[in-house]
Order: sequence, then C-alpha cells, then structure tokens
Amino acid sequence: MAGIALAYVACIPLSNGDVREHLLHWTAYLIEHGRFAALGTNFSEYAPPYLYLLAMSTWLAPSIGELAVIKLVSIAGTLFLAGCMRWLLAGCTDPATARRGALLTLCLPTVVANGPVWGQCDALYTGCALLAVGAVMRGRVVPAMLAAGVAVAFKLQGVFVAPLMLAVVLAARGRWWTMIVPPIAYAAMMLPAWIAGRPVRDLALLYLAQGAYFHDLARSVPNIWQLLRAVAPGFPYGAGVAIGLVLAATAAVLIALAARRALDAPRRVLLVALAGAVLLPYLLPKMHERYFFMADVLAFAYALAAPSRRARWIATLVQVASLLAYATFLVHLTGGAFVGALVMTGALVLVVREFAASVAPLGTGVPFLAPRRRGALGA
Repeated sequence: MAGIALAYVACIPLSNGDVREHLLHWTAYLIEHGRFAALGTNFSEYAPPYLYLLAMSTWLAPSIGELAVIKLVSIAGTLFLAGCMRWLLAGCTDPATARRGALLTLCLPTVVANGPVWGQCDALYTGCALLAVGAVMRGRVVPAMLAAGVAVAFKLQGVFVAPLMLAVVLAARGRWWTMIVPPIAYAAMMLPAWIAGRPVRDLALLYLAQGAYFHDLARSVPNIWQLLRAVAPGFPYGAGVAIGLVLAATAAVLIALAARRALDAPRRVLLVALAGAVLLPYLLPKMHERYFFMADVLAFAYALAAPSRRARWIATLVQVASLLAYATFLVHLTGGAFVGALVMTGALVLVVREFAASVAPLGTGVPFLAPRRRGALGA
C-alpha cells in the first residue's frame, strides 16, 4: 500500500493538455468567482457534481497549488472506486478476493493513468456504477437505481449501466415506478448548482450541449467508428451519429431482453453490466479515449469473480485497448487508437460469446457466438 501511495504522489506534478487547457482554468475560475457563486455559471463543460468536489478542494490551493488540488480530487475518486470494487466483489466472491480486488484496482494501468496521471474523474461515475451493480446482486432495486442516477449525474457515461437496470425492471425485480429514481437522483445532484443560480434548462440539457461540443464520430477511442474512420474517412457525420445511436439503443434493449431471465446469480449480474459497458461505447459515435473506463474496471472484476481463461483474456484485451487509446493523447502515439480498436473488437467478441453462453437455455446457443464447450458461468 505504501508503494501505491508513493506512486500516486509522484504522479501529482504530471500535467497534460486537458489539465492546462481546461482543468486549471476551471479551478482558477472557481477561486476567483467565489466557489459557490461560480457554480451558477456555465464555465465548464463538466457536470456540476464534479465541480462541487473541485470547488471544495480549492480551499487547499494556497497550500498545495492548483494542479495538486485537481489531482487530489482524482486520487480521492480512485480510492472511492477501490472501495466500491470491494463492496461489489463482496457480493459475488469471498472476502479475501474482495480485499485483493480493491487493492489491485488501485494498480490497474488505466486506473492509474486516468486519475493520478491524467487528472480525470471517471472513477467517480464508475464507482457509482459499481454500487449499482452490487445493489442489483443483493436484490436492492431502489438503491441500485439511485446509484445509477448519481453515476449519470457525474458523467453521461454512467448510462452504460442502463442495460442492467432495464433488465432488472423487465425481470419484474423492480416495479416500473423505480425507473423514475435515476432522474430524481440526477435532479437532486443538480440542486446546488440551481440554488447557485444556474438555469434549470441549462442543467436539464447539460449533456445535449456537451454532445454538440465536438463534431467527430470518434476521438481516439478504440471502437467501430475509429475503424470506419480509417477505411471510410468521408463517412457523413450526421448519418454516423444517427446510425450509432440506433445501434447502441438497440443493443441496450437486446441485452436487457436477453438478460432478464439470467439475473439469478451475482456473477451473471456482473456479466450483464460488463456487456453493456463494452458494447455501448463500442457502437456509440462521438466517444473519447477514456469512455471504456467502466469496461476496464468491470472486466477486471469479472475476471476475479468468474475466473476462467476467457475472463482473463477479456480483462487483458480491454485494458490493452484502452491503454493504446490513452497513449494517443498522453504520449501522442500514432495509430494507438486504431490498433486499440482492433484489440477491443477481439474483447467484444469474447464478451458476447460469454454473455450468449450465460443467457442461452441449456442445449441452445447462437451458432456463431456460442462457445464450443459450455463452462460453469453462473453461480
């Protein structure tokens, strides 16, 4: 643990384009405009819940500096993620594995690169998503929906857990009214910004505005649109957005429909969450390098909870694909995202095969996707 702490501290002085061009400016704005008062203005493209944490941390800026404040929030989020990982694994493995998984989460390459190195906050929404998955494992539907709503309030990428939430409702484990819990949680998380003066319409349409910020089908992300950009660079942007949204929505519904009768074991719940976290960012356009972060963490959790050769390959391939995409930004690796997309495609095939074997009735399967030999996937 001491080694991890030293490594994290050593990462604090590291900077990058996102920190210099965005995060440091937002931190300075919070300080200069009275912190809470600044929350009433649309000065940042990030959601208010992250800005609340950043604003509170700026009180330390005179002592440790603004860069250290940014990294402090990221490292705190990483520790939160590790705690959530322990609770998740406690619902599907033995206590020793849960403790080991939490510690190893702090060492995952993309976790270290995302928070301590990059200064990003993907650990916050992913940690909330892990809480949602763990709550589903324990049959606690309302807390699961609440955690999912908080995840989305931190970042829209929290929606990657939606197929599992929909499967829970379709399986009649939760009444239909529980579907309103995530929007209520989102609204509650936006309340301080509204009190500070930010318009309701601005807060409600936050992610629509974010979606219009970039006009690229893929931004160094290891998914299908990265591959398409290489073979068909002139593919129409508008058509790509429409096609990608339809494909992702269809995939989410199909995952939920297929999984609604396969939520009888905690490990299967985890697999459903993993399928959504890999398939949705793979199909969606306008994704960025870090948008497989939830998949990175869930793939690692699944490899611990349901140890098998395939599970280990899934965790390894997802991690490698994400790291290659990260490298395109952090160290300017040419072609990293494209190679990462090829690697992620392999991971996706394995995830779909694992999912198909888990949800298919005994003796059946999808001809191309079903494995040759059925293993113990559930219990």
